[in-house]
Amino acid sequence: MNYERMKKIFFRLLETESPYGFEKEAADVVCTFLDEQGISWTEDGAAVKTGSNVGNIIIAGPGDARISFNAHMDTIRIFERKKPVVEGTIVKARGGGLLGIDDMSGMAAVLELAASLQDSQGIPKDIHFTFTVSEERGFRGAWALDPRHFKNAFNFVVDSGGVPVVRVVRRGIGEITFTIAIHGNMGHASQQGGKNTAVLAAKLISLLKPGKAKTDSFIHIGSIDCPGSPNTIPDLCVFDGQIMFFDSTEGNSIAAEMKTTAEQFASEEDCKVDFTTVNDCEPWFVPDDDPIITYAKEAAAKANLPFTLSETRSGSDAQVIYQRGGNVIKISTGMMKLHSKEEYIDLEDLNRCADFLWNLATIPGFGS
Repeated sequence: MNYERMKKIFFRLLETESPYGFEKEAADVVCTFLDEQGISWTEDGAAVKTGSNVGNIIIAGPGDARISFNAHMDTIRIFERKKPVVEGTIVKARGGGLLGIDDMSGMAAVLELAASLQDSQGIPKDIHFTFTVSEERGFRGAWALDPRHFKNAFNFVVDSGGVPVVRVVRRGIGEITFTIAIHGNMGHASQQGGKNTAVLAAKLISLLKPGKAKTDSFIHIGSIDCPGSPNTIPDLCVFDGQIMFFDSTEGNSIAAEMKTTAEQFASEEDCKVDFTTVNDCEPWFVPDDDPIITYAKEAAAKANLPFTLSETRSGSDAQVIYQRGGNVIKISTGMMKLHSKEEYIDLEDLNRCADFLWNLATIPGFGS
């Protein structure tokens, strides 16, 4: 593995604007890198299905995958782009802030793996690479993937944080995204006849009780949009969020209770409330004796790295691949405090992640 090459592509990716739905700038960097390495790639038709401005980028032979590596090209919305800096071996934003380490670190490691395999004896036709779009918005790119890239393969989603590397995630939450629209009456701020949807939204959110719900589930409010001006009573407020759960029955029960609360609120406040949900993914769990765990342990030992099984409270392409019939685990890149203004990664951990990926791709005799 060429650590310096990986570092360079990592920084090129960190400097791109690639929020979910607008991944083309990052995709162009990926495709240019692959062209420079002499690696053939294709873009699938995911843009039509996801609404993104580019499709998933795929490296694959003609048949089904035996092993598949995945990372996503999009980041969360970053409202203040910061310059990445290196302090010793630590990469973080200058002055603190978001960089998009999730999942540009995973992208860099997977791209370096592809380049290193190409440098060696070429990428085997049955090792596939998928660089997906809109992971941060309902995992839409993963839902659009051709099953041949994951259905009969060991799938390694390089999109997790934490140390020590190797940290292997084999359990993750399910997610239901909800959207609530409150309709009121517009008017001048001095008028008494208006119905202020901003005030109504605050009341309803308090009734929904964001935070921990039931046994091990959570209700999260993600964004609130209430267009208007300081002297206008807003007649529409839309807010959304997620229900996160390890038990599908519990998650669906929470969604049903939230809908009932919204309907009762609409009746009591004499307003219209629209409540919609989308089931983004189901929870997933891989047992200790599953062959993919055994395989990952062997790769970690070969790389002389510690092996740790873990779980995550965030959704990912892994849940979608699992739900669609693939055998999958998530791999940590070593990114820390992701999605916060304190996010960072140690390049030494990213190097260890790359070593682990190399061994996952090159265990002799697997599948023969």
